[in-house]
Amino acid sequence: MPKNRSKILAIDPGTRHMGVAFLDSDLLIYAGVKVIKNRKSPHEILWTGRKIVLRLINDFKPHILVVEKTFFFNNRNASLLNVLVDEIRAIGRRKGIKVASFAPSTMKKIICGNGHASKKEVARVVVAKYPELKVFLTQDRAWKEEFHQNMFDAIGLGMMITKYTDYGKAKNFD
Repeated sequence: MPKNRSKILAIDPGTRHMGVAFLDSDLLIYAGVKVIKNRKSPHEILWTGRKIVLRLINDFKPHILVVEKTFFFNNRNASLLNVLVDEIRAIGRRKGIKVASFAPSTMKKIICGNGHASKKEVARVVVAKYPELKVFLTQDRAWKEEFHQNMFDAIGLGMMITKYTDYGKAKNFD
């Protein structure tokens, strides 16, 4: 755990749902899923995503912003997601926040011990640390579980940062 207190905003980006978590050192302060509405055009999706991130930054005033890296595919949604991630990172840098990005496999390796862990395995590790989230682990509908997995991934990213003892020198920070 970092020697000084770190306020961490973790984001699992998406063009429909964005998992978010705010941790103050090891203490989970907020976790949820932000829904991107008004999906009529790529411009509106990006505008809404920026608005969500700016609000989170203004509300929580984090020291560190960690965003899950995206993969490059040749389709419209993947391209839009890559642009959104770039926007999120740029917002963090403009606000003077340390920004880091990690691949999902890196987060899974650090918190689960297995880079190929499933989303359910990540959720179980998160619930083991934060038992108050157990209610989100199993739902009566598959879509609800998938929805909340965005939140668990964001919390996993935040947990991963708290494991760095010298986060300022980590190679993944801008």
